[in-house]
Amino acid sequence: MKKVFLCTLAFLPVCAFAEDNDNWRAYLRADAGVTYVDINVQDYDLGGFQGMFNFAAGGQKGRWRAELAFQERATVSELFSSLLTQTMASLEQRALLVNGFYDVLASKHFAWYVGGGAGVNNYESIVSYQNTGVENTEKGFSAILGAYTGLSINFEHVGFDLGVDYFYTFKPNMNSFVPKIGLRVKF
Repeated sequence: MKKVFLCTLAFLPVCAFAEDNDNWRAYLRADAGVTYVDINVQDYDLGGFQGMFNFAAGGQKGRWRAELAFQERATVSELFSSLLTQTMASLEQRALLVNGFYDVLASKHFAWYVGGGAGVNNYESIVSYQNTGVENTEKGFSAILGAYTGLSINFEHVGFDLGVDYFYTFKPNMNSFVPKIGLRVKF
């Protein structure tokens, strides 16, 4: 994660010399969010907080944006529930998505956007039974779908996003709404 952040910072000086035009304009985007999810993994009811981090590279022309995004999500079971059941569970997911966005309402500095995406989700779930010492691990791939909406605050070469992402993964079968905040650097 430090490498991604440092690479993003390395591109900031380049942005100061970029020209604005109506052609496709490249950008890098990073955002993060946290939500609560309740899902079943390996016949265990995993309720816990899920953190999400996205890093994307794309292009924008007018009100349209297209991008390729890498996403990482992790869920850890609640401490109270883990103490009662003597079971600890975690779920890590990494996805590669192709996303598209459209600015429905746009002005020079503000935009309301909607978008959607699809891709491949790689998951790994671990359930540890403390009383027996048994640990079960399940790994695999599945499809992931996303729908996005939010507000952008835009400046010459930097944009800030406040939004909500919805994700559906087929395995593990999960729906999640993730409030997020992000930064977009335009070239």
